[in-house]
Amino acid sequence: MKSELELRKEAIRLYYQGVPKVQICRQLDHPRAWLDRWLQRYNPDDVEASLSDHKRGPQQPSTRWSAAVREQVIQMRQARMQHEQSPYDLIGAEAIHYELQALGNPEVPPPVTIHRWLKAANLIPPRHPAADQHESKPIPIPQATAVNRVQQLDLKGPIYLRGSSQKYYLVVLRDRYSHRCAVDALRSRQAQEIVLFLVKTWQWLGLPHYLQLDNALEFRGSNRYPRSFGRLIRVAADLGVEVVFNPANEPWRNGGIERYNGFLGERLLRTEFANFAALRREAARCQQRCNSSHRLPAFDGATPDELAAQVPLHLLAADYHRHTTPSLPQDQGFVSFVRLVRKSGRITLGTGDRFMVDPKRAHSYVLARVDLAKHKVKILQEGKVLKTYDYSAATVGAWAGEDQEEPAEEADL
Repeated sequence: MKSELELRKEAIRLYYQGVPKVQICRQLDHPRAWLDRWLQRYNPDDVEASLSDHKRGPQQPSTRWSAAVREQVIQMRQARMQHEQSPYDLIGAEAIHYELQALGNPEVPPPVTIHRWLKAANLIPPRHPAADQHESKPIPIPQATAVNRVQQLDLKGPIYLRGSSQKYYLVVLRDRYSHRCAVDALRSRQAQEIVLFLVKTWQWLGLPHYLQLDNALEFRGSNRYPRSFGRLIRVAADLGVEVVFNPANEPWRNGGIERYNGFLGERLLRTEFANFAALRREAARCQQRCNSSHRLPAFDGATPDELAAQVPLHLLAADYHRHTTPSLPQDQGFVSFVRLVRKSGRITLGTGDRFMVDPKRAHSYVLARVDLAKHKVKILQEGKVLKTYDYSAATVGAWAGEDQEEPAEEADL
């Protein structure tokens, strides 16, 4: 007999496979209200926690907190909102809770109580409606189950310095598990500059298993030659890092780093910088503060640096230089694309580079995993290989391909 948690997971799977709600309820012998509740609670980034039972009743004995600690909380929030001494400190209830704890305060209210006090004092702005506009439909991306298993890369900009029309960009690399980050400023968004940043960063942040990013050309390569990947993918493959592209036109799939970019826009870019060197210095200051002071509620208040210090990191060698090779070969490793199957049953990896999946799988997501050594692309869904196609430059636009039903050899995504 399946456990309640297993039933909830099965309900979510069936729902996103297009099975009608009434059929799901009949098959699992549960009411419609049960299904609606768990669909609402479901979080694809934290499957186990979101589908697990929530504790009921008070989480700690009822406490009558003093007026003094409540006033202290209000003052701490107001000080953090001014961003004068520490502009990169977090201002939320969790951050204040951990600060009280670090100070050895005789009273340390839980974050939920602090949040309630801040809301009553009108110190919490209303939630922007855009924050809830996207449906959290699960997609086949690797899960962040350990430090540096999945890192996310993104650019923010353009940024203009005082009295200049020159465009600059912030580049951010962030570990999805520990939230440890690297932040720098670039003079352009060319791939070569991004690669130099990655190589330098991976020498202290550590190499990931997967690098998740959007479909920008500087990341992917060329529209004219969609199967001749750019320098970023070639360098990543050379280092054993698998690049995973999000579904096209769905930036919220990089949710963690997108929210962090919003934080940078509010804190780092709130002032004008006199020159490029000043912008880079402030980016480095922001990086150091975020990694050393932001406390993570999911890890009992550990900071990103503290979390990373608990595990061995796979650091890139300081003498690595293959990223400077004029023509780095495209002959090893993997690159993956998460794609939505269109009504026609097709998916598009790059401009004009289309593959037939199955019209019956329309409006669901698949993972197209390219083997750069074998020149093959496997299209997978739920760990099962649906199709296998040749993937050489000569077959761009061709529809020939042998359907294969086989176990997914590399399906640890």
